[in-house]
Amino acid sequence: MKLAVLACAAVPLLAACPKPRTSAATQPTPIAFDAAKSDPKALEVVDAGVAAIGGDAPWQAMKELHFRVTYKQDAKVIQQNEHWWDRWNGRQNFTGVDVATLSGDPDEVKALQVKQDLFAVDGTPWVAYDGGQLTRKDGAEAAKRAKKFLTADLYFLAIVHKLKDPGVILSLENAEVAMPPTVDACKPSCSTVKVTFEAGVGTDTWYVNFNNESKLPQVIEQAHGAGRIGYVITDWADAGGLKFPARLQNIGLATEVIEFDGIKLSEPDDTRYEVMVR
Repeated sequence: MKLAVLACAAVPLLAACPKPRTSAATQPTPIAFDAAKSDPKALEVVDAGVAAIGGDAPWQAMKELHFRVTYKQDAKVIQQNEHWWDRWNGRQNFTGVDVATLSGDPDEVKALQVKQDLFAVDGTPWVAYDGGQLTRKDGAEAAKRAKKFLTADLYFLAIVHKLKDPGVILSLENAEVAMPPTVDACKPSCSTVKVTFEAGVGTDTWYVNFNNESKLPQVIEQAHGAGRIGYVITDWADAGGLKFPARLQNIGLATEVIEFDGIKLSEPDDTRYEVMVR
């Protein structure tokens, strides 16, 4: 798979050597989760669910997260992304595979690559397709898409770990939810926690359904218009002392699945975020 960019020098355009930090750069403002804005009953459900998947301490200590995500429809790959997320310093190294090239020679698979500071006001991201750097205009648009992919992909992977991120608001929507008999989840029932955000942080609405017996999250839903798209967690992966969904299956469309692999928690490696030039 030809994804690497050949280089002979590294240029630290992306703040590759940031100043030492004492907390994660996850949101410029607000800087902390405000429990007073959430429902205490929802917080109880979330705390029990977080404990069931490894607790909050390993996540808060995590500085860098790597994962790959593959979206499939009828067993066909429709989207495939790889993320290195420097949670501590607010940086991203993104690779988005051009799925149109997957059916040919594996050595000729092409991809978009983006390296950027997620919170830079006037920084210039580095963006390349198949190793060739894009123009500033095209690169800026691609960098915006890469940031959106990180947000969306990360929420499917780690929404439960992120339920106490700055700006998140939690409410208990239903304490006794039962899924249809055909859905292997929420038996006998789940508690549904609604997830919204403070102004300026996010506009999506999510729902996480926690089993009332095991306390594990079992169904993740995202609001779409007047309805919701729900996914059952059908498999789990362990990394860094934490549990993450390894496979999500669409409840309403069984042939749509989201698969995660390569999940790894580590220390940030500055070389991953440096811009490589010939």
